[in-house]
Amino acid sequence: MEEACVRKSEMDKVGVSVKFGRNETIYSKGDEARYSYKVIEGAVRLSRIFADGRRQIVNFFLPDETFGIELSEEYTSTAEAVGDVLALRCPRLCIAQLTEGHPDIGQKRLAMLSKSLAAAEQHVAMLGHQSAKERVASFFLALEMQRRTEIERTLDLPLSRQDIADYLGLTIETTCRALSELKRQRIIEAPSRRRIVIRDLAGLQAIAEGGA
Repeated sequence: MEEACVRKSEMDKVGVSVKFGRNETIYSKGDEARYSYKVIEGAVRLSRIFADGRRQIVNFFLPDETFGIELSEEYTSTAEAVGDVLALRCPRLCIAQLTEGHPDIGQKRLAMLSKSLAAAEQHVAMLGHQSAKERVASFFLALEMQRRTEIERTLDLPLSRQDIADYLGLTIETTCRALSELKRQRIIEAPSRRRIVIRDLAGLQAIAEGGA
């Protein structure tokens, strides 16, 4: 189904709602970058597959976050729904037309790209210099900064244990050992596989920064 391009002030005024099931591919690396998306419900992961079959999750997106805005004509990663996802989809042509003659929208688009670049740089630094426990601590700190629950320092994990391992560049065994160590130190608690409670935020930050 093709959507008409309507000149509006926001992406969510021109997008149409689309649903994706658990692990469904939204687009694949190398596909023509025809659409941009905004997550309404659920979580989306971006990944790349290496020649030896290993998967690296390069980013993930939560509600109100936008993905699929590319500088090139093709998508540079594969986007998949972590669980059930509801998203707004906007044709790339609409984004381009909205930007023309509307500096405020152009600035928003630039801010989205800058945020993605900053996240990519932080991810590279983490993979290159942090230990397994430091990477896990940094991951939880990032979630705390964009916490979606109303309960203080309680995190609903958007990714599975395997997804977290692939995002952090670790094996699932190493990831689980790091989680167990953080629990042993009473830095966190894990009441369920999809929920983390931060008990010592200062301690978690110290570990993430390599000071503990």
